[in-house]
Amino acid sequence: MAAIAKAPAKIILLGEHFCVHGAPAISMAINLYAKVKVEKWKEEGLYISSKNFGVSAVYQNKGFLVKEGDMEEAKRILNPIRIAVESTLKNKGLTFKGLKVEVDSEIPVGVGLGSSAAITVATIAATAKHFGFNLPKEEVCFLAYDSERYIHFNPSGVDQTTSTYGGIILYRVSSPVKHLKPLKHPVFVIGNTGIRRVTGDFVKKVGKLKEERKELLESLLKTAENLVLDGVKALESGNVTLFGELMNKNHELLSKIGVSHEKLELFVDTARKAGALGAKLTGGGGGGCMIALVKPEKLVEVARAIREVGGEIYIVETDWMGVQSWVEI
Repeated sequence: MAAIAKAPAKIILLGEHFCVHGAPAISMAINLYAKVKVEKWKEEGLYISSKNFGVSAVYQNKGFLVKEGDMEEAKRILNPIRIAVESTLKNKGLTFKGLKVEVDSEIPVGVGLGSSAAITVATIAATAKHFGFNLPKEEVCFLAYDSERYIHFNPSGVDQTTSTYGGIILYRVSSPVKHLKPLKHPVFVIGNTGIRRVTGDFVKKVGKLKEERKELLESLLKTAENLVLDGVKALESGNVTLFGELMNKNHELLSKIGVSHEKLELFVDTARKAGALGAKLTGGGGGGCMIALVKPEKLVEVARAIREVGGEIYIVETDWMGVQSWVEI
């Protein structure tokens, strides 16, 4: 018998980077998933494997014994999963003698789609299900912070919150999650530059700006907050044209603080010229992905244009369910 959970990836529609410093953000869960299976293992310790990276290891006595893959690579990839398992068990006062955790994710890594958060959230939900618990979503989201801090230095929490709850949300640190109900469902194309980067490095970059140019950052934070709040109204009233314009303005802010990339700029410009209502980077920046808001009749044209300049394309839909878990016999 195995416990299985899956959790969705995410895109940030408005407000990334600034939400670490208290501004709101609009985030959307998408139909790309991380899947985790948890079951008993025949030996002592915690056996973890990642199908996508081709690494596996056994964690015993506070150390990893690598079965497959490079030692440092295995530790980097598998430690957050171990932390997620241990946080879940500690929360319930449990220990394990032998546990097997298998990760299979279709979410590209290091490109701003929240792959680590989705894996963490799915791991927590599957571990809890294995031991007979259905954790409330707020508890899953809270437990995910330990792994996300390990990976991202000072995460805002928007990634695991979106992956846990699903849908389109208005997120602000230390505030209740607000689920948004767009009058017209927005259609997005993702363009992946293929350039991986570490989100924590860009979080630190904005933190440095806060230290060195406090007045400038406070002005940018206020501008970002107004963009997000206007975005909520645009979504809920069905004004997708205005929402696209707000995305464009948000991208200019992100470029101003130095978290864009020349390839992202190329993709964004290409998408707009091909007829996108708005386009911007999503996530940490410095590479990774951009998103384009399109009218359905322009979907193919915009996707083709981004592909022609070197982008890997994902045409995505909203995941409304968030994390889900079940038992497979």
